[in-house]
Amino acid sequence: MVSLCYHRSVVILSRFLRWRDVDPRGRPFDASVGRVIAERILKRAAATPRVDRDDLEAEIDRALVGEYGAWAAGWNWAASEPGSGGPVRAWCCPRDSLLRKGEKADPHRSVDRVVAALEDWRAFLEELVAQFVLIDEATRDEPLARATEHAAARLLPLILERTDAEDAWYSTFAHVLTWYLEARGVPAERVGAIVHETISGRFASWTAPEAALAETTFTELGQMVAAAEAAPRAAREGITADSVVEWLAVRDKAFSHPPSAHRRTPVEADGHRRYIEGRENARDPRRARRMSDALTSGRAAAASGVPLDFAGLARLQRIVLEEPTVDFRGGDAFAKQGREAYRLTPDIRLRFEQCLEQAGDRLASPAVRAARVYLDVCFFHPFADGNARAARLALDHVLTAERLALHSMEPVVVVARAANDWNGAWCLAYVIEMLLGLPESAAPT
Repeated sequence: MVSLCYHRSVVILSRFLRWRDVDPRGRPFDASVGRVIAERILKRAAATPRVDRDDLEAEIDRALVGEYGAWAAGWNWAASEPGSGGPVRAWCCPRDSLLRKGEKADPHRSVDRVVAALEDWRAFLEELVAQFVLIDEATRDEPLARATEHAAARLLPLILERTDAEDAWYSTFAHVLTWYLEARGVPAERVGAIVHETISGRFASWTAPEAALAETTFTELGQMVAAAEAAPRAAREGITADSVVEWLAVRDKAFSHPPSAHRRTPVEADGHRRYIEGRENARDPRRARRMSDALTSGRAAAASGVPLDFAGLARLQRIVLEEPTVDFRGGDAFAKQGREAYRLTPDIRLRFEQCLEQAGDRLASPAVRAARVYLDVCFFHPFADGNARAARLALDHVLTAERLALHSMEPVVVVARAANDWNGAWCLAYVIEMLLGLPESAAPT
């Protein structure tokens, strides 16, 4: 599915996330932590002569995502923001919700707005869980077409009420319906585009759809979703395509207009290291220890000026996999349950090494180079195993060499991307840019 991009990182990130990334179950939430974060940032901002509210919102966003995880990115997906049509009613925009005229001496009202928006977003996610359960109960014995139709009819009033049917509300509706299908076990990459294109083509901003139009649309949508799910495996997964070729076809286009640089703020907790010690350690402590060792080794090389090349990446991969030797894969590779294929061609290693050389090209911004090399590793798929971890190490090498770090790694790794999605690649660079900060050793004193 080609991703939509908007001018704020939170909207980009929220619309990339899958249901598994935002499902509140199993993710503890204490709003008081968000209050402490907002108070610290806003009190410091209140003492500053001039405040850029967009930068301030981005700083709060980074801190909340770093503390709670990627799911928190929807806290300012505002219902009232033009072109957003989001489900959060407790937030408007930086201009009206942050440090308005006369409030600089007392930032508490802005703190209250941030916390209220975060709680509103969390309540919305919990409401979706309840609705999904009710839909499943009502459609337990129904085929997918009928279940989709029922889900759309039940979720529509909720989204209309949440968004007041404002600008682009139907995009939020399509996203939530796709989340339901994911929760039911239908991959978003299989049906997401169908849902978005069908709904966006029928419904309009600033108005609720007529009952007859909604009924017809949902019936047709159910049939199309069911047909896509029932399509033959080879046809629907496109396994004859070469993802390497698809990526190289869009690679330059994706970054021809790089995202604008944002103000760097100190990274209070190393996002990459925290991701390893948190999520990866919970999954497999031994695997996390190896990744941590590889990260330490890779950062030492990057900080000393060693360029990123295949030999260096393979050296780190030996640590990651705990293997005595690691070389370029010896055959075709497949990922995403066979939906992507990476063919072994005679020149593939040479082309990959040429792409790695560009990681040190300072004519491009750090965010672009980090995103580009991350995707290079993902879509060239150079190793037989561990390519996602190798991609993170390559990204980290670029940032460490520039004395930069990420406030949070989770948003980078949870976002699903396709090899031919140039807009998704640009958005990855934008998200990285928004998450970039100064590590403690490089932060101004």
